[in-house]
Amino acid sequence: MRTTTTRLAALGAVAVLGLTGCAAAGGSEPVGPNGLPQQLVWSTYNVGTGTYNDLAAIANTLTNEEGVQVRLMTADTGIGRLAPLVNGTVDYARAGDEYYYAFEGDYEYASEEWGPQDLRMVWAPPGNYGMLVREDSGIDSFADLEGKRVPRLTANTSINNKMEGFLNYGGLTWDDVEQVPMAYGEQIAGLEAGQIDALYQNVVGSNINELASSTEVQWLSFDDPDPARYETWEELMPMVTVGEITSGAGLEEGESARVLEYTIPLTTTADRDADEVYHLVKAMVENYEHYEGTTPDTKQFSFDAVLKEPLVVPFHEGTVRYFEERGVWTEELERKNDELVERGERMQEAWPGVVESSADEELERNWTEWKQNELDGPQNGQENGQENGEGNDDEN
Repeated sequence: MRTTTTRLAALGAVAVLGLTGCAAAGGSEPVGPNGLPQQLVWSTYNVGTGTYNDLAAIANTLTNEEGVQVRLMTADTGIGRLAPLVNGTVDYARAGDEYYYAFEGDYEYASEEWGPQDLRMVWAPPGNYGMLVREDSGIDSFADLEGKRVPRLTANTSINNKMEGFLNYGGLTWDDVEQVPMAYGEQIAGLEAGQIDALYQNVVGSNINELASSTEVQWLSFDDPDPARYETWEELMPMVTVGEITSGAGLEEGESARVLEYTIPLTTTADRDADEVYHLVKAMVENYEHYEGTTPDTKQFSFDAVLKEPLVVPFHEGTVRYFEERGVWTEELERKNDELVERGERMQEAWPGVVESSADEELERNWTEWKQNELDGPQNGQENGQENGEGNDDEN
């Protein structure tokens, strides 16, 4: 099975150019008395996003309190965030749903260069994300997006799937809107310039707050509990629920909106040293007071707030060890985690045979059929809020 190929290596080499004075990960970094290497490299979204800002706050804390230099490498695409993790350029990645797609070998990862990857969740803070429009746009519901200019994000299957689910909620499809190709990081400028009428974003973050400070905006809200509106979400985004927010860019006191709630976890490969992962999550918890108020979402990294249930990708054994030590890891959680580990093993074992027996244009279809026939369905482990339109404000 080829999982680390010339293409992946090239992606990682290009991405690491964004790291000033940073050596590639995976070297022989000495381990300190805190059980952590002196330097770590993490990949994530672009500077200014809420996701980046959270990690920057934690990285700064680990440097100041633990003496661990954490470098952040940014990318505007899912593959750009994951390829460096798979090829060893970075140690950890906080990516979008591509961590799930890569684990499953779905979409762009259903290729000979990729296939199912042996990934693990390390720390899974919940967050809120939604579709933002100008208040004077005349767009007050998802149905109002008909005929409007909606971004179709480059190399970003996870968000495009969510956008499709949003359109479906409004009774629409991609064919009912004007699709505007652009990168994730270009959306805010695109909305300001009138190139697009809506954008997808974390509800907090310096860039989205800056937009809201100069432009009156509003979040489109999932207020209808009719299950028919959510019927495609199980396939498009099985890890999400609907949650209510009372704070976020553009929301005044007393206002609220119902948007997506899901985790963008810190992930790594299954073979990452378990002692290192254990000491990393322990350091994030023990130093929480130093970064908890740095951004609107860093509070979600607290031990009490993070997701403890393995939904679509298993937790790393180092994280499991920490959860066991804190008394929150149950037999049921262990069972779900083991099922996901076994699912990953079965997929990785079967992948070479599917590749060998498939023409390039047939590979994705054959792989999907193999999983449907040989596995017991997606191990979501989650009652999705979209089934009845009710949000789950307490995922933990």
